[in-house]
Order: sequence, then structure tokens, then C-alpha cells
Amino acid sequence: MDIRNFKIKLKGDKVIWMIFLLFVAISILEVYSTLGKEVFDNHKSPTSMFGKHIFLLLLGTVVLYLTHNIKYKFFSRFSKIGLYVSIALLTVTLLIGTIGGKAAARWIAIPFVGQFQPSEIVKIILIVYIARLLALYQDNIKSKEVFKKLIIPIIIVCLLIFPENFSTAAILFAVCFIMMFIGRVSLKYLSILPIILFGFLFIVFIVNTINPDLIDRFMTWSNRISDWYYVDLDAITQPNLARMAISTGGFFGKFLGNTEQARFLSESHNDFIFAIIIEEGGMIFGVLLMALYMILLYRGIIIARRSKGYFGAFCSIGLIVMIVFQAMINMFVATSLTPVTGQTLPFISYGGTSFLFSCVALGIVLSISAEANKDLAKQQLEQDVESQEEGEMKESVEDSEKGSN
Repeated sequence: MDIRNFKIKLKGDKVIWMIFLLFVAISILEVYSTLGKEVFDNHKSPTSMFGKHIFLLLLGTVVLYLTHNIKYKFFSRFSKIGLYVSIALLTVTLLIGTIGGKAAARWIAIPFVGQFQPSEIVKIILIVYIARLLALYQDNIKSKEVFKKLIIPIIIVCLLIFPENFSTAAILFAVCFIMMFIGRVSLKYLSILPIILFGFLFIVFIVNTINPDLIDRFMTWSNRISDWYYVDLDAITQPNLARMAISTGGFFGKFLGNTEQARFLSESHNDFIFAIIIEEGGMIFGVLLMALYMILLYRGIIIARRSKGYFGAFCSIGLIVMIVFQAMINMFVATSLTPVTGQTLPFISYGGTSFLFSCVALGIVLSISAEANKDLAKQQLEQDVESQEEGEMKESVEDSEKGSN
């Protein structure tokens, strides 16, 4: 193959590509500005940490480009196998955490690669699998049997994620619920799910009261909720430092590199990066960033509406809602609207697994968009040909009438 003839062609929604590149630019600037505390606390090299981040951004961009060149129906075919692999992977992750005595069994160490968070890829696989089922059973979507086929994998996966990552399990469950609602699953069955969910959480609370060692993370969740509800503004906590960063940022901010709270705020480069973004860029930049995620959601809905098949539509909605939900939760935590959850800000926070698999999710959406654009262009071409043929026929009739006169 002649390399000179190789061209990079960006397919799919151009607005989404522009938003992604803006996110990457913001990530480079803000992560560079917030690495100080992590470097100091863990005696790391700022050059190596920032270099790693740049490498991951480049790798994620390549992953996004490669994924968006794959026809999205490919992901439907392998989602069932992927679901079985996901369940096995989550089970192994929990077992490793239990055996190793870890407080949060979220990671698997892979030789030569590093730490890998299985729940990030499992989120995508489950959403694609649910989109596949919704598309396959649209003719019988109101039935109890179809509801069982949908809800069983959702419950299994969410239960496996729940013990060590409650917020991720909750977001994933909410996204699947929205997908089923949009997919016209019977409201009679959907209305039962919130009752079951609250009943389950109540049972967990009772069981943990009897045996506090049963769920390692329960006390962490309880303390976070308590700290959020009963706020001690004099305490030096992450939420209080984030509040200080936001309040001192004002409307226009202190400008890039002038952050003060990043020197004290843990995870300022990750979970609390939105607070530093507002400190440096002000409320105006925070609102603009929120608007970018809302535009991303809007474009995902547009792609879903243009998609020729049900699978593409449900998949686009599910993946985009997942990304935007995670972003909103991260922003709510930074502004103390919700308790601390540990969710990263998609495409901006420092971190490998989350960024890479967010790129995979966005790549699938862009693949759906590319196919929808092809179909739209084909329809437009057919309409133009029909219009041209009608015009030529009309001219021919007029010419024949003139000739007869």
C-alpha cells in the first residue's frame, strides 16, 4: 500500500468531532494545571505523568477513529458473547479484591499494560446488548417474556458492579431504564423497577447493620452521604475545597494556571477537575462546558432519529446518555449537589480506562452517524434522480404538445 495515498477521513457527525477535540484541548490544559498535588503526594515525575496523559489522549483519539470506521452492526453481533465475558470479568475482579483484602475491587492489573477497570468496558457491552434486544423484539416488546430477557442481564451486571462501585451501577441501571422506556417496554413492568431498587437498598442497609463486614464499601457510602447531608463547612474536606475553588473563581475565573485550590484538593486532576475548571475559567467557562455536553446529547438524539434501524437508534441514545449522565454526576459532585461518587469527567479527567472506553462509546455513535449519513445521501440522490426524470418527462410532453400544435 502506498502511504502517500493514505488519507484520514472523519466520518459521521462533524459537530461531535469538534466537541471531542475541544474536550481533548481542555483536558490537556486543565490536567497540566492540576497535577501538582498528585506529583507532590506520590513523589512522581510531572513530566512522566503529563506525558502519560498526552499518550492516552493520542491513543484514545486513534481508538475513536478506528472504532468509527467499523460498521456498528458488528458490535451487535458480538454483544452476547461480550456479555458472558463481562460477567466473568466482573466476577474475577470481585474475587481478586476479596482475596487481596482490598477495600475497592475495581481494578485488575494486566502485565505490561497496568491497571484496568472492567466496569468501563462492561457498561458499553451491556448498553449495546440491551439495544440489540430492544431492536430484535420490537414486535413483541410489551410482553413479560421480553421484559425478563431485558432485565435479567441488567440486574446481574449491576449487582456485580454494585459492591465496589455503587455510582457506576446506579448510572448504568438508570441508562438501561431510559433505553427500555424509549424502546416502548410496558410501563406496567417498568414501574415495578424503582420499587424493587429501593427494596434492595433497604435490605442491604438492614443486612449491613447486622453484619458491617459483609460489604466493605458500605461505610464509605454511608460516610459520604452523611458528610454531604450534614455539612461541616469548617472541615478540610474535598467538597469544601471544591466549593472554595468555585467561589473564588467568580464569573470570569483566575485564568489558566492560576489555581490555588489544586494544591490542596485531592483528585483535582480527576474527580474534582470541574471545580478547578471553574476556578480558572469562571462560571462562564463552566456553563460553556455544560453546554458542550448538552450539545453532545442533542446530536446523539439527532443521530438516533436519523438511524435507519432500531438498533442504531437505541445504541446511540444509550451510549450518549451514559456519557452525559457521568459528566453531570461529576459536575454535581464538584458543586456539592450530590455526595462524592468517584466518577470522572468524560474526555477531560486524567485517567486511562475511562477515557479509552469513552472513546470507544463515542466511536460507535459516530459509526451509526456515518451509516445514517450514507442512507440520507442515498435518499437525497434518489429524490434528485426522480425529480430530474420527472422534469425531463414534463419537458418531453411539452415539446410533443408544441410539435402537434
